[in-house]
Amino acid sequence: MIVAYGGTLLAVVCGALASWRGGWAERSATAVILMAWFLTPVVQTTFSPHLPLIILDCAQAIALFFISLYSRRIWSLLITACAAAGVTSDIAGWLAPHTLSLAWAYVVTTQFLYGIFVALCLGLAVFECEYLRRHATATAVVS
Repeated sequence: MIVAYGGTLLAVVCGALASWRGGWAERSATAVILMAWFLTPVVQTTFSPHLPLIILDCAQAIALFFISLYSRRIWSLLITACAAAGVTSDIAGWLAPHTLSLAWAYVVTTQFLYGIFVALCLGLAVFECEYLRRHATATAVVS
């Protein structure tokens, strides 16, 4: 429970920073992440993953893939990999629901890799955007 609320708080804080200090890629990823983050409780009615949740997570991973493809930033590659791992975990839980009885693999993947690491990637996006912004300013001053 603490992990879920802490992850949500982390996503909102890092998303707000990415929206405030980021470029188009950071803002787009923040919109995709937060929209999917807050739609997840609407489509997930039970603990085990079902088709609506898998569709939502696939849509999120595809959107992040295209953001990564066009932005060509390090954080976007990491956030896409975390989203793909979450989709893989959802599909594995859907195909083998008997494995969810212990649920360690599913919880670790969804809560940490797909939750907290995605939020941390938004924080990394802010740092990378600031670095690129300052590097471009320093290069313009030298030229």
